[in-house]
Amino acid sequence: MNMENELRQNQGSLEMFLVIALTIVFPPILLFGFFIVNPREEVVVLRFGKFVTTLRQQGICWIHPVGRALHRIPTRDMTLDIHTTTVLERNGNPIQISAVVVYRVEDTYKAALEVESYRKFIEDQAGAVVKRCSSQFPYESADHSEPCLKVESDEVTQSFVKELQEAVNAAGIRVLCVRLNDLTYAPEIAQAMLMRQQALALIDARKTIVEGAVEIVRDAVSQLAAAELHMSDSERETLVSNLLLVICGGERPQPVMQIQSNRN
Repeated sequence: MNMENELRQNQGSLEMFLVIALTIVFPPILLFGFFIVNPREEVVVLRFGKFVTTLRQQGICWIHPVGRALHRIPTRDMTLDIHTTTVLERNGNPIQISAVVVYRVEDTYKAALEVESYRKFIEDQAGAVVKRCSSQFPYESADHSEPCLKVESDEVTQSFVKELQEAVNAAGIRVLCVRLNDLTYAPEIAQAMLMRQQALALIDARKTIVEGAVEIVRDAVSQLAAAELHMSDSERETLVSNLLLVICGGERPQPVMQIQSNRN
């Protein structure tokens, strides 16, 4: 332990001697110690590979340039565009999805020193999170009873943000929001899914027509009874059948009048 302390003291003395020697031999080097800290930016300062300080106040600063390394980390809001990729949603259907991530660096020490490149780090993590979270939700919900990617409800958005935030904590990044940009079925199943959507839409339309037809027929029978236009059971069944056929039919009905002849 004592040996380690002695080595550190010797290293510190050597660094200080190097700084003083270069300053005496070449005084103009002091001019290179000036630099600017821009608005919404922090500068992490290292000297000979060791952390010195973090500068947060904007303006002109001076630090001796010998052995100095500056890591400029912007703290303003930034966006990351996740390019379109093919993933499997919860039902196993391949979809193409892209997203936009809004984030901000809150811990510049971690962003500069804990990871090699915080931009590359969040880019890689965001792509993996989009794939993982997309597999937890269906593309769409038929009865709108559960969250889905197509609607992009708050539950879906919070799931993306929570997963990505846990993944990028090591880089001192705060995820502000994740928004889906493009969301479509993959080309290999797009035609089949379009036919499925059309079939579901047709079924929903038919259900609505049948429900309306039943209401109309019931009102018609009730109004006929209220007007004291009595019908036999067979006539009522024929009326109900004809009304349902006319209302539920997909084509325009053609009326037919039955004429009875009294000739013998």
